[in-house]
Amino acid sequence: MGHLDAAAVWGVPMYLERDASLPDMGRSPLGPVPLTRRYTDAILACDDVAAVAELKAYARSYVGVAGMALVSSVATIAFGLAGRRGATAGAAVTAIMSGSVVLEARRRARQWEAIADARLAAGPISR
Repeated sequence: MGHLDAAAVWGVPMYLERDASLPDMGRSPLGPVPLTRRYTDAILACDDVAAVAELKAYARSYVGVAGMALVSSVATIAFGLAGRRGATAGAAVTAIMSGSVVLEARRRARQWEAIADARLAAGPISR
């Protein structure tokens, strides 16, 4: 089975190219890396507002494996209508599991987005 390398497919997020001091949220279909105190401090200390806005946009667009949740939900209905009980059960389990991954990915992404919002609302950093 192949390995999904999102960075190879979509490239490096713009906010990382703009300001290397910002932490990497990760590019996994399973969701962003968990937010830590060190990551929070780095975002709040960033004086490049455009980079923080790009981080926020990246976090907002995170949907994880939503396509799998949609496809497996449709497959559950189709197999159910076709009377294929085993396939229906398999597709339903896949839909439930991928739906859980999407919820966790969005939960983590919202945490990153909230810190970016706080930084953007704070205005310029006085030094």
